[in-house]
Amino acid sequence: MHVRFRSFAIGALVMMLSGCEALMFASALVGCAAKSEPTLMPLELPMAKVGAPYRARVDVICASSPVSQLLVAPALPLPEGLAFSHEARDKHGVIQGTPTKAGTYDVRVYGNTFGTQCTGQNVERLYKFEVKQ
Repeated sequence: MHVRFRSFAIGALVMMLSGCEALMFASALVGCAAKSEPTLMPLELPMAKVGAPYRARVDVICASSPVSQLLVAPALPLPEGLAFSHEARDKHGVIQGTPTKAGTYDVRVYGNTFGTQCTGQNVERLYKFEVKQ
């Protein structure tokens, strides 16, 4: 029943708009519904070694608009000695530094894209990140 009301409301709105406005609105609705979901790559981060410089790139693929932010969750951070950087609008971020302690870490990278005619989209991945001695 809720879906019928939403369809009716959208249909009524389109009918109230003039010809060109209706076409633009309908086009935006179809375009937003057809957007693919962004994904973070790689699927796994390369292993790091204590005391050795490390650099890995994390890319957002299938994003239909620029990435507004890409962050590492404070609750699941990178190991000591490593930092994550991202500049707004870039479709990638970089992990770099020199790890100081061996172990296996859960690291959550997350972010979102800018909204245009459509709402921005969220993206996230939980990595198992290994630092060897």
